[in-house]
Amino acid sequence: MFKISEFSQLSQVSVKTLRYYDQLGLLKPAHIDPWTGYRYYTADQLLRLNRIMAFKDLGFTLQQIVRLLDEQVPAEQIRGMFRLKQAQLQELIAEEQARLARIEGRLRQIEREGSAVAQQEVVLKSVDEQLVASIRVRTAASSIPLLIEELDAYLVHHGVASVANLPHLVLWHGCEECEDATDLEVACPIPRKVRETERITVHRLPALPEVATLMHECHLHSTCSASADLANWIEAHPYQMVEGWPRREIFLTHEEGAPSIAEVQIPVVKEVGR
Repeated sequence: MFKISEFSQLSQVSVKTLRYYDQLGLLKPAHIDPWTGYRYYTADQLLRLNRIMAFKDLGFTLQQIVRLLDEQVPAEQIRGMFRLKQAQLQELIAEEQARLARIEGRLRQIEREGSAVAQQEVVLKSVDEQLVASIRVRTAASSIPLLIEELDAYLVHHGVASVANLPHLVLWHGCEECEDATDLEVACPIPRKVRETERITVHRLPALPEVATLMHECHLHSTCSASADLANWIEAHPYQMVEGWPRREIFLTHEEGAPSIAEVQIPVVKEVGR
């Protein structure tokens, strides 16, 4: 048997905690010396202590853990609990990473406040009609990289082998601040039609007679300042946005972990009387 100090070293649980678990009846020593009062534990009790710590990590209170231990929950059921908790934590981490990306994007915008965009940076041009495969969903902007991966994998499977060299488009059909319910569409130009699914559609993006465009660096999952820069330019010039036409963002590069080179396109029309 092991003294409480030795058992503490083996289990990486403090002596103070072990004494507390003894008081609660969670983990009684295997033997207490009647003369010295020293507590002694066995190697088998490490298994019970491991279950206690596992239940703690799952968020159960100590009182609940007492009942769970008494019920002798099977190891398979505990593994299921851990898998569920793992999925919940991964989802929470993803949500917080998306929140961090939005904060970083907003901070960049704040840092750029008051700096005017030079007129030559904004280019007016027309955009031709193009055949695309796309996925349109209501989701968080942080899902864009995964949607691009999904679309690329589908196109490669259907013989569009050079898809990695093609630009990717994001069409913002709805509010970007709707967090998990943004109406967005990820698209990729394709040379020929491929089979559609319930999730992936093939259609032609209409030609745009005139768009105001701006090249910029931006992470796929974060908020960029290019739209605000274009808005300032539109206000300062005799143009207005075309109502009901989504803003397009064309990502020309998208290496993992690095900012992408992208072009924002906002459909515009000459403002009458100005």
